[in-house]
Amino acid sequence: MQESINGLNNGMIFKDVVSNINIYLIFLSALFTSIASGIAIYIFFFKRTKISSAINLLLNFSNQLSLSDLKSKIERLNDFNANEPTHKENVINILSEIQGHIIGNKILKEHFNDILVKINRYTGNTKDFSEPIKRSLISEIRETIRNIDVSNYKIVIKN
Repeated sequence: MQESINGLNNGMIFKDVVSNINIYLIFLSALFTSIASGIAIYIFFFKRTKISSAINLLLNFSNQLSLSDLKSKIERLNDFNANEPTHKENVINILSEIQGHIIGNKILKEHFNDILVKINRYTGNTKDFSEPIKRSLISEIRETIRNIDVSNYKIVIKN
């Protein structure tokens, strides 16, 4: 009988210990949450420019990736001659890829609006499309990419 009472007391003690540990863990988690919130508020108010610079840097990196994809598609265009009937379909397909790439990116769409109209005109009517027109489009796209690169560089330097 004494053993069962001791076992019962040990069980009660164990419950008390677990209950106390639970209370301490709740207190510690609330304390760490408060500290983390305080740090977040401090960073928001006193390090706002650094945070915005980091975000701008990430956005600029994303834009640079899109621009490098466009550059690689332009390089693929150089492998084909639009005057050759066997190559013309490849050129039109690559131009359609470029068009979709630009339309899918809001920032690029703003800068390439005029070029999109030209690409759409020539992908819709391939009879008027020729090698000189292709080279002109490539030059316009390259120059627009350079202008975007320069403006992105100015934004990064400014921040």
